[in-house]
Amino acid sequence: MTDFIAQDPNFQVRIKKSFHAQGLMGHLGAGLVSVSPGTCEIELPFSDAVSQQHGFFHGGVIGTIADTAGGYAA
Repeated sequence: MTDFIAQDPNFQVRIKKSFHAQGLMGHLGAGLVSVSPGTCEIELPFSDAVSQQHGFFHGGVIGTIADTAGGYAA
């Protein structure tokens, strides 16, 4: 795998600021664990607010977190 080098040396600050400006991430209780060139880790504690009727994470929540992490990793 080729090492990815960010063009913006301050990308982590920019991404953290952007993440904390997202109302949905705050509403869900998601947290930005780490971000580096090509990777982004977001955590989301399980609760009834993010579950579906069978007691598992709702697929829409999983898709939202994956979309956000993928966007920041790119």
